[in-house]
Amino acid sequence: MPDSRPPTEPQADEIATDEEVYADLEREAIASRLWIRALTPLLQLRSHETDPSPRVQFAFDQMYVAACERIARILRSDVTGE
Repeated sequence: MPDSRPPTEPQADEIATDEEVYADLEREAIASRLWIRALTPLLQLRSHETDPSPRVQFAFDQMYVAACERIARILRSDVTGE
């Protein structure tokens, strides 16, 4: 059964100050830069030669795709401001 009570107003201690909002944005930006810094060496390992083991090659390909997707999401959020 849905809650039929009207929504309550946020209390003064629940409202984020501008400094808290900026601090959160700065932490997100730092985390994004750390992700890119950590993933860049993995992307530089890519070679044109395949691994003799298809399972190892498949795992490496999956890691490469996931790293590229993660970096694309980070960069997209920087452009769109999300």
